[in-house]
Amino acid sequence: MHTIRCEIDTEYRDAEAFADLAWRWLVEGAERLEGESLQAVLDSTDLVAESLTKSVPCGPPGALWGFFSADTVNRGNGRITHRTRILTRKNLPLLRKWLGEDILLAETALYRLDEHGMPGDPVLRMAAAREEKCQDWIRLSALTPKGRFGPDGQDRWGGLLRDYSQELDPSYAQIGYDRTLGRTEHEERVGPPLPRMTLPQSRRLLRGYEWLMVVPREIVQQLGGAEAIGAAGFHRVEELADGAVLLQAVPEFDGFTGEAVERLWQVVRPALRPGTPKRFSADTEAGDPPSRIWYADAV
Repeated sequence: MHTIRCEIDTEYRDAEAFADLAWRWLVEGAERLEGESLQAVLDSTDLVAESLTKSVPCGPPGALWGFFSADTVNRGNGRITHRTRILTRKNLPLLRKWLGEDILLAETALYRLDEHGMPGDPVLRMAAAREEKCQDWIRLSALTPKGRFGPDGQDRWGGLLRDYSQELDPSYAQIGYDRTLGRTEHEERVGPPLPRMTLPQSRRLLRGYEWLMVVPREIVQQLGGAEAIGAAGFHRVEELADGAVLLQAVPEFDGFTGEAVERLWQVVRPALRPGTPKRFSADTEAGDPPSRIWYADAV
């Protein structure tokens, strides 16, 4: 089953601001997206702590299970330390403590245990990251299986993306299918190959375009302003606090196909990195999520 990914990119402010933002995204954000599941995991008393280090059942079959983790870096020697704990209410203060250190990546994750008591179907993964080679930028992300992304889920996820984008003045944000290495589909098929190569330019060139996205204020100006974007007849165009625009192409996620994709591409093409999108082999395409970009050079 394919995976849905929400991502918000913005500049790094300082360690204290990042620690607070990461905590709110990883815990309060997870509460907004999967509150009932999160509470069930936090209140559970029969999860097995040793399951993080040994191949043993994590808990009763069918139960919800979760963990949190943090990768920190020692700037003196470059050493990265990975730590993880079972996600329980008792353990949560440890996550807040870890976030006060020099964080590269922090995550919270929820799973449904299979018939053997091992992590089976994913429910939600939340992450706050600073790339080791792109330290001036923050990426907030959330992942869930496509099967959990119905109309109610789309409303919750869209609300989360909007509220954090309103606060953070992102250089880019979107909800779409999860792609290899966290790339947008435009990056995957046009390039460059790594997000850290596009983040520094993301207020000048759009990383991609999707069903629900945030166009940064600098690119909104390139495209003629919020009114010009709204004139294209999208389902929703909302100007955010710092001049960015929240753009929802069509009402439902699965409706972003064909003419809807072309209409969005026509509007944002002046801000896209030029190049004709690549088509991969039939075998590769068969395993990938459905393609949702327009196959023409933006120039």
